[in-house]
Amino acid sequence: MNYLMHCWLGRGNTGLVAGGFLGDFIKGKLNGTVDAELEQGLRLHRHIDVQSNRLPSLRSTYYRFGTNLRRPAPILLDLMADHLLARHWDRVADGELCEFTQHCYAAIGSFGVPENAARFFSHMRESDLLARYAQLDVIEDIMVRILKRLHYDHLENELTQRLCEQESGFTEDFETYFKDLQMVAQRWRTTAGIQ
Repeated sequence: MNYLMHCWLGRGNTGLVAGGFLGDFIKGKLNGTVDAELEQGLRLHRHIDVQSNRLPSLRSTYYRFGTNLRRPAPILLDLMADHLLARHWDRVADGELCEFTQHCYAAIGSFGVPENAARFFSHMRESDLLARYAQLDVIEDIMVRILKRLHYDHLENELTQRLCEQESGFTEDFETYFKDLQMVAQRWRTTAGIQ
């Protein structure tokens, strides 16, 4: 999952929310070198990443990107999940999206942002990127940049077509895997003794 979903699955706990973002930037063994609360957030982030890649409800939606985009589909779907969460926030989440995203930025900042994440975090916070995920053109722009980085830029038009043609299908799939992701996070929290 991408940042918004990770943070949302950690809601109610500052360390879990911060780990939802910082988990992509703090790598390696967790052996007490970071704050204990943040370490739990990093552990949840890693657990969600591993489990989401195994969820049939997520894997079954990769095909919506088509054969040519099969390889980058898992990365693209992470962004699509964030888009759909933001877009349907009023229906599936609590409170206001912008209030939640401001809470996320405060939680992340409270632990200190590593140098390799500082520039992106600053941009994300200043532009309220997590809330802007509700706009498909914002997500599509990020996807296109990812395709370029992975040398799939020749598939940009196909991506645009797929996002348009499969919009309702992506939304239907989200309804299923969103529930599955919540169960994954809740089971982990219960096992870890975190509510």
